[in-house]
Amino acid sequence: MKTIMIKKTTAILLIMTIIFTGCASTKEGNKFTIGISQLVQHPALDASRQGFIDEMEKLGVEVEFIDQNAQADINNAQMIAEKFVKDDVDLIFTIATLTSQAAKKAIEGTDIPLVFTAVTDPVFSELVEAMDVTDNNITGVVDAAPIKENLELFKALKEDIKAVGIIYNIGESNSEVQVNQTKEIAAELGLTIETVGITSINDIPQALDTISKKAEGLYIITDNMVASSMELVAKLAGENKLLTVSADGSHVDQGILVSKGISYYVIGQESARIAKQILVDKVDVADIPVQASAELQKKVNLKAAEALGLEKEHKAFEGAEFVMP
Repeated sequence: MKTIMIKKTTAILLIMTIIFTGCASTKEGNKFTIGISQLVQHPALDASRQGFIDEMEKLGVEVEFIDQNAQADINNAQMIAEKFVKDDVDLIFTIATLTSQAAKKAIEGTDIPLVFTAVTDPVFSELVEAMDVTDNNITGVVDAAPIKENLELFKALKEDIKAVGIIYNIGESNSEVQVNQTKEIAAELGLTIETVGITSINDIPQALDTISKKAEGLYIITDNMVASSMELVAKLAGENKLLTVSADGSHVDQGILVSKGISYYVIGQESARIAKQILVDKVDVADIPVQASAELQKKVNLKAAEALGLEKEHKAFEGAEFVMP
């Protein structure tokens, strides 16, 4: 009887050892916790988030996601990042500039890697020292738009166009960079850029009214405040007969005339591949430079085109995907 009891006890201990070893292996070797910090909910940033999640699954990486949205509040973004650090997540994935800046501050003094996306200029935003210098445990994928090609679309739409307007959030460094870059490039093309800064979405109607009196077109940069009210922007621009061009294809689905730019879903996928390199392949972040998507897409809203008297065969729409919301 004693011998049988010893054997049973040994068997139980062996089973428990296997169970606990298996759990430890899953926790340490195969499953990771990733904190996602998104600035605000709108189609472009939502697409980046979904692209990241889908690609991690496609890559076979087992992940527990802690998904948080800052609701466009920098204080919320900071609290989210600090909670991720307290929870000792394996990696933080940030979507947009402000959440990335908040996370950078939170991870200082830790070994938690940060992968960002939907950031236009990470050097200007002080996330990295240079696009190829990522030795502060931060890297990611930029959403820089092909500004010159977008401005050339205005010329293709109306050869004698003189002025193009931009509305932007004055509190977003990402937008400030784009405005400055656009002004420089516009000068080369003989275009004048009229800008109106806003501090809340309530400023949009007045901003569009001001732009309509000074310009014939509206250029939609990748500004998160403006993007979160894109249907309103498109409606007001249409009422004022403004030609509208965006760097984000999702804006066309919401009423903007034409876009030529990156896919936010794709840059989310590209960010996931970086995360996999860091977590699974154990590649040092310092060996992963900041990346930019090479894929560009052109889209045209046929309803908006018809409202402006533009035909589907217009030269500006060559090679585009047409949508009829």
